[in-house]
This record gives sequence, C-alpha cells and structure tokens, in this order.
Amino acid sequence: MFKKPTTHSRGGDNTFIAAECQISGSITINGNARIDGKIEGSVLATGDLVIGASAILKANIEANTVSIAGEVHGNIKTTDLLELNATARLFGDICTRQFKVDQGARFIGTSQILEETNSSNIHEITTKDSNSTNETKLVATRA
Repeated sequence: MFKKPTTHSRGGDNTFIAAECQISGSITINGNARIDGKIEGSVLATGDLVIGASAILKANIEANTVSIAGEVHGNIKTTDLLELNATARLFGDICTRQFKVDQGARFIGTSQILEETNSSNIHEITTKDSNSTNETKLVATRA
C-alpha cells in the first residue's frame, strides 16, 4: 500500500520537519533531512539537506549537500554540492565545492568555491614582516 521512499542515504536516519513546525535554536541531524517548516538558529546535518519551497530559515547551515527551494537567510557551508532550485531565495554567503543555480533562483551574497586539495600538495611557508613577527601560511598547489 505504501511505497518505501528512495533516498541518497549516507548513514543515519531521515528527518522531516513539517511545514507546520517552528523551531528556535541549534539543530544537529545525524543523516539526511528535509525541512518544510520555519527555523531560526543553526542547522548541522551529517548527510544531505533539502529545504522545501514552504520553508523559511534564518539560520547558518552546514551539511554534505544542500538543495534549496524555499527561503534562507544565513550562511551555508557544504562539503559537496549547493543547489538553488528555481523558487529558492538565498540571502547569505556560501562555501561549497559545487554550486548549481536554476533559472529564477535568487542569491544575494558572496560565494567561495572550494577545490579538492591533496595533503601532499600543501606546503608551509614562513615569512617575516617589518615588525619582526613570523607569519606561517599553508599554501596549496596543484599537482
């Protein structure tokens, strides 16, 4: 009678926050999640996060991938993909490896696209400025 939904599970359970739900505070989710309600605070998910068209978030977000169809006011950091669907409205800065924007989506903020770095390509450089203080920088180079 009921068909089991297919998911891109990365471990953990699937969490659903309904449109009628309002949450204030920090949320940590082990696994994937879908948010259709209102959240004010912060959201940390170890898996993939889907923000539905009815969702309104005033929150900083961290997740593996984030797909937005609703409204987000806050900064987003993903380890893989950030996707803005046609109805998405994002007001904040992003840091991600991949960024996909559908026609009609709205994004106001700055973006930082991360590149994969191989630990063997990271070099430490120590410099000295005129005030005789040492500054150490890690510099990644392409192979």
